This record gives sequence, C-alpha cells and structure tokens, in this order.
Amino acid sequence: MKVKRASVLTGLLAFTVAGVVGGCLSIKTEHEIKPIHITMDVNLKVQKELEDFLNLD
Repeated sequence: MKVKRASVLTGLLAFTVAGVVGGCLSIKTEHEIKPIHITMDVNLKVQKELEDFLNLD
C-alpha cells in the first residue's frame, strides 16, 4: 500500500512542478501591421455616364 501511495504522491508532485514551471514560461510574438493600398479607376464609368447624360440634351 505504501508503494502505491508513494507512486501517486510522486506523480502528483511531478505534475505540480510541471504546472508551476509551465506557468512561469512566456512566449512573446511580434506582429507587424502593414497598410494595404488599393487604387481603383472609376473615371471611365463616370466619364461614360456624364457623356450619356450630356448627349440626351
């Protein structure tokens, strides 16, 4: 009975030590946020609509 109890206590001690050591570790990561530039050419559509509107007169 003493062997089982010692084995269980050793396992609990190892688990507790692993938890404490694991809880003290930290991992730092770096993030870089870059802007996204989008260029859209809408002049052709506006130009066509303007020409269509002016041609109706």
